[in-house]
This record gives sequence, C-alpha cells and structure tokens, in this order.
Amino acid sequence: MPLLDLPPWLLSLLLAPFGLILGSFGNVLIHRLPQEEPADRDVVLRASHCPSCKAQIKPWHNVPLLGWLWLRGKCAACGWRIPVRYPLVELLVGLLFAVSPWIFPFGTLIWFKGLLCGYALLVLFFTDFTEMILPDVLQFPLMALGVLFTLPQLQWPETLVKVWTESNHLLQVLAWHNGLQPAPAYPGFEPAVTWQQSLLGMAVGYGVPALVNQAYKLVRKTDGLGMGDFKMLAWLGAFWGWAPMLGVLFLGAGLGAAVGVPLMLMRRSNGQTMLPFGCFLALATPVVVFFGRALWLGYLGLTM
Repeated sequence: MPLLDLPPWLLSLLLAPFGLILGSFGNVLIHRLPQEEPADRDVVLRASHCPSCKAQIKPWHNVPLLGWLWLRGKCAACGWRIPVRYPLVELLVGLLFAVSPWIFPFGTLIWFKGLLCGYALLVLFFTDFTEMILPDVLQFPLMALGVLFTLPQLQWPETLVKVWTESNHLLQVLAWHNGLQPAPAYPGFEPAVTWQQSLLGMAVGYGVPALVNQAYKLVRKTDGLGMGDFKMLAWLGAFWGWAPMLGVLFLGAGLGAAVGVPLMLMRRSNGQTMLPFGCFLALATPVVVFFGRALWLGYLGLTM
C-alpha cells in the first residue's frame, strides 16, 4: 500500500496548511536574511515583530493569510502598511505544497527534492526582488543537499513505493530515484542525476557565468552578474545536473533581456540598470526542469 493510503486531492488538503505555515516562515527569511546586523538576521530565537515599530506580533495576528486579512494589511500597533508580498508568499507556498502530490510521487525523494527546490526559488525570488540579495546562508546548504540527494539511490536503487493516481489506480515508483518520474499528473521518467553530474553541474554552474561576467566586465567595465547569481546556478546545477542548469541560465538571460532591453531603449538607465537576475533564474527553472527536454528536442527538429 502507499506511504499514506490517501488520494491526491486529500493529500493536497493536508499539505496546504503546512505550506501556509512555511510560507509565513519564508517571509521571515526574506525580510531578515538581508539585514546587516547579526541580531536582525536571527530567524530562530527572535520573535516575530513589526519591521516598523518593532512591536511583537501577537500569535493570532500571525496566522497565515487570515492574520493579514483580519488586520486589513496594517500593523495592529502602529498602523504600518504590511506589504502584499506577505500574504502572496504564504499563498504561493501553500499552493506549492498542495499541487506537489499531483506533480511528484508523494513520499519519494524526488517529491521532497522538488518541494525544497520550489520553496527555495520562491524565497530567493522575493529576496532578490526586494533587496537585490541572494543570501549565502541559503545557497551553500542547497549546494550540499543537491549532491547528497544523489547518494540514497546508490544504496537502495530498487526500493519501490506506491502512489494513487487521479484515476484511482496504484502506481509503483522508485523511492530514491533522483530524477523526474511518473506521478498522478506527470507522464515520464527522466534519467537520474548522479553524483558525478551533480558535482559537474555545481562546478559548471559557478564557472560558466563567472567567465561570462569577466568578459562582460572587460567590455562594460562593470559586473554584469553578481556573486549570488553564480551560487544560485551552482546549486541548481547540483540539483538537476549541468545541462538543465545551462538551460536555466540561457532562458533566464532571455527573460532578463526581455525586461532590460526595453529599459535601455527608453534611456531610463543609460544601460546601467541593475536587474534582479535571480528572479529570472527562478522563473526559468520550472520551465526547464519540466519541459527542457521537449523544448530541446523541438529545437533540434526545427534546425535539422
């Protein structure tokens, strides 16, 4: 029988509240990690407080989504307007958890890996969007985890678990397979990411954009990418391998150009506007992870 003998829709209902709670914690990470003072970066011991008046937030005001609606988007103590980003992050993480059993086989390594990757991308997206920072304290552990995810499949390559499909059929999947595999709404196996591919992806993810940045710096006399972008590509390479990471890099660059070029043409920035490139990498990642192979094969079909 499955790890939890429940259909996907019921798993979604059970997982969504956990996602809302982790979304609330994600807001803590987004706000505190870019702070300069070590005490302000404490996300474990320091209680939730208003960024404006520093008043401690009451537990019933801190309930995900409902607290923001109850307070009408304002601090109960000083009236400071709480950014809409707070309920938005909570909602997005809640949705991420709710849809996860429809995309990945619940209870498997790839389910946990996909969920962690999605959560990290949401936190890094909003951190980069609001503060132009991609914190090392998140990215270095993600690099290590990307490599560690490749190890269980070496020890238990044939371990099977069962999941319910949306049509009430049981599907057998590999518990420790480190690659995309069938789930209620995902139709195909992808090759496993090996430890060699993970390490290579991490090295290429850091090295290639560093070289591109050096070339850009020779021409424009300024950095085109930040160090945080290198590290983000490094952990994405560790998670998914070098080829998907390059796909994320090129698609992210295309999305960045689609935003940056019009700004340059309007002469608002004289070509020097800083863009949160991590946001574009975060948007590109799910496209490449799920559709990268199909897009690449389609491209080859058009060019050959």
